[in-house]
Amino acid sequence: MHIQFQREAASKYEYGCDLRRLYPWAGVADPLWGGAIASVRPNESTTPHSHDEHETFLILSGSGEIAIDGEVQAISRGDVIYLPPNSHHTVKNLSEDDRLDFLTIFWGSPEANERMMGMVDELRAGNAAT
Repeated sequence: MHIQFQREAASKYEYGCDLRRLYPWAGVADPLWGGAIASVRPNESTTPHSHDEHETFLILSGSGEIAIDGEVQAISRGDVIYLPPNSHHTVKNLSEDDRLDFLTIFWGSPEANERMMGMVDELRAGNAAT
């Protein structure tokens, strides 16, 4: 059984938020996607950035705004946001007291896609041998 207890989890300040990386999980699971819990401190914003992966945010608590390629939208608990590759984005916490927490899941990086193709090639080679 593998459990990553919150009380023992390490967060690191990255991209302008407290980030607790979940996957890949060293020694446990190395999927073709990654995941983390991000926490934006009150009155702060994540660092505006873009990357070559697809990404989805699930807002766990709090409320604020998300800006994607210059378009701004209010967000709150339960909202799900999809970010296409290379979209420029930032999350802003509008609260003066509460954190804005969200789960981020990302996939489709060139490195992950190359790894996936290698796995497909291995499967094909194994099936051809049988």
